[in-house]
Amino acid sequence: MIDEAEGWEPLCTRCSRRPAVYLRRHSGEKLCLGCLYRSIAKEIKRAFSSVRTTGPGLKVGVLVSENLALESLLLLKLLNDIEKSYSGLALAVVCGEISDSYLAVVRRYSRDVVPCPGLGSVELACVKLPKDLEGLRLDLLAVPVTLDDLLGCFLRNLVYGYEVRGVHTHIELQHLKVFAPLYRVPRVDLVAYAFLAELLDEVSYGKTVSPPDTIDKLISTISIKHPELLFRFLYGTFLGEGKVLRPKTLRYVC
Repeated sequence: MIDEAEGWEPLCTRCSRRPAVYLRRHSGEKLCLGCLYRSIAKEIKRAFSSVRTTGPGLKVGVLVSENLALESLLLLKLLNDIEKSYSGLALAVVCGEISDSYLAVVRRYSRDVVPCPGLGSVELACVKLPKDLEGLRLDLLAVPVTLDDLLGCFLRNLVYGYEVRGVHTHIELQHLKVFAPLYRVPRVDLVAYAFLAELLDEVSYGKTVSPPDTIDKLISTISIKHPELLFRFLYGTFLGEGKVLRPKTLRYVC
């Protein structure tokens, strides 16, 4: 957030019209709430272009998880806002059991909730995907992982798996394209938007999760204090730094 000096409100560096309410540390931008929202939505649209599936009437599922409660529901909200412009639909795909209180919040953000029985062994950015997707009549399945999650998955592969494995941003699974629309968005941007839009209390609760491990704590520190390192990781894993990211796999480059 921005600390305002007495009697002075900085203007948004994007629109130059509205007062800035958020300092994006990795870029130095001072953003109003509207420009923060639009910047996140822009990254989602950019991720859509990477899977080359566009057009009116698109039906997109969002994998909803209580372990990623805030990310799941904000992605569901953002995708529904975007798809309204294209006469499309974003709906929640729920795997396994979730609490009634969390399901009630999910229904506020989705016109439909599709149950999917069980999780399989295939992962996208360390998030397990449904094992039976044949019955899902969707064009795309969106997984609510952020840039922080990509780095976390990479480090877990390296530390716990003792190997450097690819970290997928989109894959083909059965008949369905699965992708991560928020893979260029740091989690702090989502938390800031939820707080400023007064959605944080509504979307951030879920079941009790295990305490953060050392990697979780490290990534949280990087995201808050040195967010530019997240983007160095992102760009450093692709050839053609700074271009539109189209490869299916993030790969570590020494």
